[in-house]
Amino acid sequence: MSIEPQALSGLRVIDLSRWVAGEYASKLFADFGAEVIKIERPGEGSLTRRWGPFPGDVPDPEASALFLHLNTNKQSVALDLHDPADVEVLLTLIETADAVVESFRPGHLESLGIGPDVLRARNPRLVVTRISAFGQDGPNRDREATGLVLQAAGGPMNATGAADRAPLRKPGLLEHYTIGRSAGEATMAGIFHARRTGSGSVIDVSGQEVLLAGADRRASYLLSASYSGMVAPRGVRSPHRHGATFTGPFRTNDGFVMIYVTNQVFWNRLIDLAGADDPEFHERFHNMPTVSGQDREDFMAYIEAWCLANDKMDLMERCEEARIPVTAFMEVSELLAHEHFRGRGAFTEVEHPVAGTLTYTGAPWRMRGGHAIKTAAPLLDQHGARIREQNEQKASLA
Repeated sequence: MSIEPQALSGLRVIDLSRWVAGEYASKLFADFGAEVIKIERPGEGSLTRRWGPFPGDVPDPEASALFLHLNTNKQSVALDLHDPADVEVLLTLIETADAVVESFRPGHLESLGIGPDVLRARNPRLVVTRISAFGQDGPNRDREATGLVLQAAGGPMNATGAADRAPLRKPGLLEHYTIGRSAGEATMAGIFHARRTGSGSVIDVSGQEVLLAGADRRASYLLSASYSGMVAPRGVRSPHRHGATFTGPFRTNDGFVMIYVTNQVFWNRLIDLAGADDPEFHERFHNMPTVSGQDREDFMAYIEAWCLANDKMDLMERCEEARIPVTAFMEVSELLAHEHFRGRGAFTEVEHPVAGTLTYTGAPWRMRGGHAIKTAAPLLDQHGARIREQNEQKASLA
């Protein structure tokens, strides 16, 4: 039985990156069927191999949760880019590649003698995507940066948190994933351009500029400043809670729910449900346009007690039936077992030779010939011998 090709089957991408943004950019290609060959440092591998969590909390470069997530469907070849023989292996791979993704400091590839001009001399159709903190040129190109620095420099922190407090960073590695997704999109556009014109390109991805242009408020803030000179503040604490904009997390007897009431219709539905057995509460708050002062204190005390008397999942289901935007805060284990996600096939189990059977998230969309996790992340240099043998056979026939 023939196997239907995936959306990006036939593309070859060389991953020279060693951290999250670049690895995520190339993962987007690998999970859509492209052949992605990850070049790793001999004996060490990618920097992400050092990051946990690890099974049993025992550090193991072959079992890093971060590496396993970012490198599904890829092949691994260990090459020393200071060794001319290994550089030649890389250049031979470049000859049949569609794109290269790298995230070294600006100028590092050139110092190794394999800058974009050298790579594209071997393959004029090649797309070279270069990810760095501040771009390949400009006064800031050589400045040190971490994810925290980029969040501050790119704008997200200035837009996050209460107005009377210090700026807050967004948790996790969100900035790196955002940069990686943008780099992946640009790389795909570069490949389309190369297919149409026969000429590749060099794509300069600045992490700071990706965050500056982000859809999460920064772009709109920038437009506001451009058109009106208005600098949008961080969140402002209101002394009143309006009936049409009542939001917040509330504790239940087994967790939390988020109530998100954004208009009078939702407000009345909430009052109908919460006050079903309390005519006095219902009459007092139904159709109330704003709630403040003693009304606010009494209302909050009632809603807090009502939530606390319920299970989070039961409360969420009752609110859904009443068409009120309320959701339970679900633990990861609850999400993994949830019938909605299981029914949609949102998770995939993959066997890894060291870490064992692991559950991965799939793509948040469905399409024919689309996203699939077929193989776990590779062991360090797992495919090195085969690829070197192929290169030697190719050289002998030349």
